Amino acid sequence: MEVPLAIKRAATASKRVDQTDRPAAADGSSRKILRALLAFSTDRPRHSAESLSEQIGVPLSSTYRYIGILREADLIDEDGRGSFVLAPRVIGLAQAARAGTDLASIARPFMKRVSQEVGETIILLRRSADRAVCIERAESSSRIRLTFEVGTALPLHRGAGPKMLLAHMPEAECETILDDAVRRDPGFAPHRRLLVRELAVIREQGWSESRAEITPHVYAVSVPVRDSGGVIAAISFVTPAFRTPKASQIRLREHLQHAAADISKAYAAVSF
Repeated sequence: MEVPLAIKRAATASKRVDQTDRPAAADGSSRKILRALLAFSTDRPRHSAESLSEQIGVPLSSTYRYIGILREADLIDEDGRGSFVLAPRVIGLAQAARAGTDLASIARPFMKRVSQEVGETIILLRRSADRAVCIERAESSSRIRLTFEVGTALPLHRGAGPKMLLAHMPEAECETILDDAVRRDPGFAPHRRLLVRELAVIREQGWSESRAEITPHVYAVSVPVRDSGGVIAAISFVTPAFRTPKASQIRLREHLQHAAADISKAYAAVSF
């Protein structure tokens, strides 16, 4: 929570402020503007100024300022009912990001192959700030299947893929993400310690799974994609839970591990 400075003190001290403090303040504001933009998702496509204020943890007056900046940049629009939505320009940015993401292009044929082999939807996630974002997908050919849109942003503390990314973040960054998760969702607080233990298990065993953590009746399993610096993405199956008894879970995981190894090797071959 931001603590407003006393007006008198700010006024008298302003002449003595070191110029080097200004970039730091601007950097903080920039991060909050980006967090405001990332608050929009397929699960939450609309926000009021009040809900954005709560999401990014700033006063309402600051939120209106950030909204104004995003509207000037044609990144959000007002929907005519007092709420804000992403503007059409964002679609072009998402398409440009996808086109320029070498990892997605490299992973695509491997994802299609393994999706066809097992008949389930497979997605590729990368971290963006405090979210896990889907950058590629290969849909199941089954009559009953799950769809997952490219560009979908998920919280890092829920779901197999997001937890895989969270498990391999530096400890201090991970703690910051969890602090934010508790602030946004107080109901998560009692589960934080259990998740920290789960993240340690994920790092040790090399895979993660989830059951109905994001969507009811959905099972997901995820493994890491790596480069020379460590984990850069998570590749996951998402499937109806009724279709994944224990034997199927093991089979899916093994297919996924082979695909992740192939993607990692192919990505290393084009990385400098």
